Amino acid sequence: MHRFWLLLLILWLPAALAQTGAPGYPPLEQFDDMIERPLFDATRRPRANESDDDTLSESAAEMREKWRLSGVAWENNQRLALFSEREGAARERIRTGMYLDGNWQLEEITEDSVTLTDEGQRLRLELWEPREASTRPLPAPEEPQNEEQAPERKTDNGGEPATEQGRNGESS
Repeated sequence: MHRFWLLLLILWLPAALAQTGAPGYPPLEQFDDMIERPLFDATRRPRANESDDDTLSESAAEMREKWRLSGVAWENNQRLALFSEREGAARERIRTGMYLDGNWQLEEITEDSVTLTDEGQRLRLELWEPREASTRPLPAPEEPQNEEQAPERKTDNGGEPATEQGRNGESS
């Protein structure tokens, strides 16, 4: 019986020693194509980066600063794009082919974006705009209180904490 365990140990030991090193993971650059392709897009094609502010013309940048896409709706079997002014109270409901802010014609409406054109320029407005990172500092973590520092709670029900009953019968 001891020979069996000894043989098992001899066979198992080299395999166990070989596994102690870190596994060989491929470099992260190998996954760039996977990251660039949107997971929940039916075509899985990389998105055209039409919305870079660096490539926007002055009028397209002004349009993006003035208006935001606030919704997409259906009315009488036609899609409507709902726009609202960022710095005002103006609201617009327009269909494909109509104009927004004078020159910008609504070319396409999808579930989560619209495409506007003006003299060969294209501007895509997304329904969900990414938020800028918050500059507000995080709150300091509270120190956990041990039982000695915790405030005493009154009890009158055999060890149960006392509760107050409000006007509507709910306890606090």
